Amino acid sequence: MRKLNFLLIILSTFLGPICPEIFSQQYKDVTSEHLLIRIPKERDSLGRRVITDLERFYRFLNGAINAELPEKIIFLVDWDLQESRANYQESSIVVGMNQPVSNPSSLLLNETKREMARLGLFQLSRGASRPDYEFMYEGMIEILVHEFDHTSRSLESAWAVSQFLDEMGLLGLESQRTWSDFSRDRRCMRSAAPGITFLMTLRDLEGRQSPAKFFEALRRANLSRSLKDAFKEPAPELEKIWINKVREYRAPEEITISEEETPELMETISVPDPVKPGDTLVLNLRFKDNDNVLFPDGVFIRDDRTGKLFQAQADTDPASEFILCKIPVAADCAPGEYDYQITAIDESGNLRRWSGVYKVASSPE
Repeated sequence: MRKLNFLLIILSTFLGPICPEIFSQQYKDVTSEHLLIRIPKERDSLGRRVITDLERFYRFLNGAINAELPEKIIFLVDWDLQESRANYQESSIVVGMNQPVSNPSSLLLNETKREMARLGLFQLSRGASRPDYEFMYEGMIEILVHEFDHTSRSLESAWAVSQFLDEMGLLGLESQRTWSDFSRDRRCMRSAAPGITFLMTLRDLEGRQSPAKFFEALRRANLSRSLKDAFKEPAPELEKIWINKVREYRAPEEITISEEETPELMETISVPDPVKPGDTLVLNLRFKDNDNVLFPDGVFIRDDRTGKLFQAQADTDPASEFILCKIPVAADCAPGEYDYQITAIDESGNLRRWSGVYKVASSPE
């Protein structure tokens, strides 16, 4: 009974006032030495499937960052929630499973590992959380999860994303400080890439334990002071080192992490076709359905005519299968055919490129 009451308190912390209907469902506890997964009874096999791997990840975290995780972490698995959250004060995690994927076991494992990593970083920083260093949490979480999974090559794509962001004027400590504006509150490869490349750059300079020192420093100071305390250089100098390393990165033409999930461009529709000078060309891109691991945030288009880089966006029609990219055409653009390059980077770290051509009509009389 005490355990149930404790879980009710945790749920009220995350979800606000609790409806009695929530607790009409039947739950089952799946446990290991340090973890308790509370999951709907009809889905408890999922909990049993992931608990051993999560226990191993618990031990990995303690060694990788000296996190001193709580002796018991409670996971509450909810199919009505979309987002997962870690609660430092309660040593608990709510796992949101309302996401469009075909493999709930992989989703549960990924979400629980990422939030356990967040809880471990909270242990280091004593729960310090502000928008101006949220990108560091996101980056370190990705590094830890991929290193545990022996998929660190996935992180190579973060350098390509960071390079694109730099080219668009979206890379730098000042850009990342406004986390909500930069990430649009989406946790994805694009949003995590700056933190990944920043921390990997400084880890190469100061050693593998230096990121942990940074998160410990957040207990006492803001971002700039914490960076200086952990890495022995002022923030502007560290930023310069980071940006230079990103710009020196030589992006490969392709990165293959998972053949099954690799992005595949199935259809491209140009609207209008041809486009008139002074108008905006909209490329409608349809990719193979790859279990929702390719987001619009990971698709970039370079207009070879101008050299400019653009990021794709979701179609406003939720039923649409297309990702959109807008390319403005100057009023003085000469008629003809012009090339563009598409780069798609999915959440697994797969990177693919394609070429295309668009037509510009003669200027209207």
